[in-house]
Amino acid sequence: MSHEEQLQALRKYLKVRNKRYTVERESILELISDIEGRFSIVDLYQKAKKRNMVHAASTLYRNIYTFVDAGFLTEIRLREGETVFESNLNNKSEFMLCVGCGRLVRIDLPALEGLENRICKEYKFTPTSRVYQLRGYCEDCNA
Repeated sequence: MSHEEQLQALRKYLKVRNKRYTVERESILELISDIEGRFSIVDLYQKAKKRNMVHAASTLYRNIYTFVDAGFLTEIRLREGETVFESNLNNKSEFMLCVGCGRLVRIDLPALEGLENRICKEYKFTPTSRVYQLRGYCEDCNA
């Protein structure tokens, strides 16, 4: 998805939810589209601060779940209450999460993509992101 398409998707989401489009939200979108891998809200704030994009951590805390709800981010709750996020803008988020040790294993599900395309076509639905998460126990934790 190009940056312009990302901006259009954000504007559409905010309009449907009767929320304002702000420069800060655009900056957050730019930040999350550049980040790869998992990150905490503290990591995101540090990157924003380095780039002079967001001046207050409260801006991120107030807006982070807007991006989760819009499908731009996946929230991953690890063991012991730790929460990290992952951008859905650059990759599809498909993984298995061990709730015992917190190990995250990426999985590739091409069959799921075919099913997604068929369902979207049938219901005339335009997806913006996809998250597939299996939670359970890895081989080591099962032992």
